[in-house]
Amino acid sequence: MSPPAEDLEAEAARLRARVAELEADLAAKPPIDRISLYRMANAAPWGVMAINAERRLDYANPALQPWLIAPAPAMGLSEAEAIGPALRDVLAAPVAEALEGREFAAEISLRDMTGQVRDLRVQVFPRGGGGVPVTGAIVSVYDITETQALDRSVRENEARLNHINAVTPTANYIFDYAEGRVAWAAGMMEAVYGYGAEHMQRSDRAFFRGIIHPEDLSRVIQRVAALSRRPDGSVMEIELRVRHPDGEYRWILDRGAVFERDAATGRVAKTLNATIDIDERKRAEERRILLINELNHRVKNTLATVQSIARQTLRPGRPPEQTIDLFTARLVALSAAHNVLTRENWEGAGLRAIVDDSLAPFASGAEARIGASGPDVRLTARAALGLAMALHELATNATKYGGLSNDVGRVDLAWRLANDGRRLEIEWRERNGPEVSTPLRGGFGTRLLTQGLRAELDATVDLDFAADGVVCRIVAPLDPPDAEWTTPPTATAGTNP
Repeated sequence: MSPPAEDLEAEAARLRARVAELEADLAAKPPIDRISLYRMANAAPWGVMAINAERRLDYANPALQPWLIAPAPAMGLSEAEAIGPALRDVLAAPVAEALEGREFAAEISLRDMTGQVRDLRVQVFPRGGGGVPVTGAIVSVYDITETQALDRSVRENEARLNHINAVTPTANYIFDYAEGRVAWAAGMMEAVYGYGAEHMQRSDRAFFRGIIHPEDLSRVIQRVAALSRRPDGSVMEIELRVRHPDGEYRWILDRGAVFERDAATGRVAKTLNATIDIDERKRAEERRILLINELNHRVKNTLATVQSIARQTLRPGRPPEQTIDLFTARLVALSAAHNVLTRENWEGAGLRAIVDDSLAPFASGAEARIGASGPDVRLTARAALGLAMALHELATNATKYGGLSNDVGRVDLAWRLANDGRRLEIEWRERNGPEVSTPLRGGFGTRLLTQGLRAELDATVDLDFAADGVVCRIVAPLDPPDAEWTTPPTATAGTNP
């Protein structure tokens, strides 16, 4: 591979000075000095040529042969007889200028005598000068093809790396453990760490220790020790939390491999790392685990509810058809409540949605006979499920025996918030139905209302079997964050207020 351009320039300057010195003293020196000069030129890895004032060659070294017609040293031959036409055309004007004391330098691409295109650095300077008369020109031809190719390759690789860093979602960096700093950084540094590449490269060891979560710092240290014991090229990844400038910790996945080792100890001196932000994934995993645990809990509760429904419905002495219809209806009510909660990801439900879904099966042909009014109130999943089952039982009882069992009766359902939103008050009132009497024995519906709501909502329930219609009053405490007035209280007819 050819030496760099700056080294060639320095060597050319040294050679010019040496040639001028030797030629100035040549007449007084023994013949051995001329031989030494030729030997030095013959050994040079770049082309050297001396042209006299008559434009004939006094000497050409072997490295110049790819550009010569005649074999080196081609002494006494004219430029036309010795130099190939491509190089001769390039040298025509610079040699004339050198004879007048001026220098020339340029980088060109030229086809040699074999037809191969090479990249060259050509220099022409006067032979003599200063106190010595100019007697000709010295030409040096440096083949820089490999150097240029290497430079292009480096530039192309740098551009390719920049493109890769621009499109990948990773923050890429080299960490110097001896100095405790980032030696090089690129890519999504700010997106992953919250700090730009320049900031990361200026920061010290204390900064990096400070942004790593204290619980994760030991694992970072352990990874470096493990990499020291592994062969080069081994990649180890760890998940850790880093603190952003706003103080929030975010999860990242960091993959690291040995980039450089200490020659004396073999310990890791530098690592090459690629890091990606996995905070959303980690939080999704946490939510998934929470949801799985919640689902297990809900399934157990649902099975317990179904078991209670079955135990209360499948009583001896009840006709099978009635038992099946009643059991199915109660399961459908439970399913409807689950549908509302599923739409809300089991994070609770609005009271208005619970009312709509619970009373919808009983509203067909009776829209004007079912009224519901009140603000929308956010309930927990457990409270929503319990209240949905209670409303279904009240509506079922009204359809069979109460205000919806004839053509003139009706039901009014109203609720409101009291005590600064800390208490929910619900009233179910039936009117114009058959005369009501207190049942001799409480069934599933009664126990659901009086016992189930007490457990699910911590509510107090007053169930009044008044002669003109059943009245059920439910009072349940609410925490202020759980009570949301989304619309003002309104009175509406039907189940879609």
